[in-house]
Amino acid sequence: MQSNQPSTKAARERGRLLGFPSAKVRLDGQVINLLVIVVSLAAAYFMTIQSLKIELAAKAENAVVEALDKKLVGFEVILKEGTVSKKEFYEFSRGIETRLDRIEQHLITHMGENSGKK
Repeated sequence: MQSNQPSTKAARERGRLLGFPSAKVRLDGQVINLLVIVVSLAAAYFMTIQSLKIELAAKAENAVVEALDKKLVGFEVILKEGTVSKKEFYEFSRGIETRLDRIEQHLITHMGENSGKK
């Protein structure tokens, strides 16, 4: 048996010297596996970064849309409260004129009565 072991060692040495590709193939396979792992990690990293960017952009867009909605609602309320149609404006101005005329008549009649008492 001992004579068999040196012959196998010698065969391995001859195989290495002759350049059998078994060791080289194993090494190339390991290098390829390592490269695949590194590329996969890089792809996962960049995909994660990209998805975070997309989520942040969506959140920012939602925030901008909500702010614009609030501003538009406020603007609509101001427009509804602040604008008056021509018909309403003329009715209001006629009502004010009527009240001012009554106040003026009241002051004239009461001032005339009060001026005679002095």
